[in-house]
Amino acid sequence: MASVSETPPLLPFDKIELAIKMGEGGKAFGSVTGKEIAAAVKEQMDLEIDKKKVQLKDAIKTLGTHSVPVKLHPEVTAELKVIVSEE
Repeated sequence: MASVSETPPLLPFDKIELAIKMGEGGKAFGSVTGKEIAAAVKEQMDLEIDKKKVQLKDAIKTLGTHSVPVKLHPEVTAELKVIVSEE
């Protein structure tokens, strides 16, 4: 498995897809956190990133495409597209 330090500098990353449960009226039962994003990157892209490097201000609680900054190095930040759909 590749680590982020071995990743070529051609960024931003591709996209990852996650699903959350939605209730009536479009209310989310859960949310997408940095931990879940890091796990999805590992599963979908075969890259390991530390959940602390995923720079979410708040957990994602809405459907759609979200740009999430991922700090790869103190001076390098990549944008990761996170597509959230209904489970």
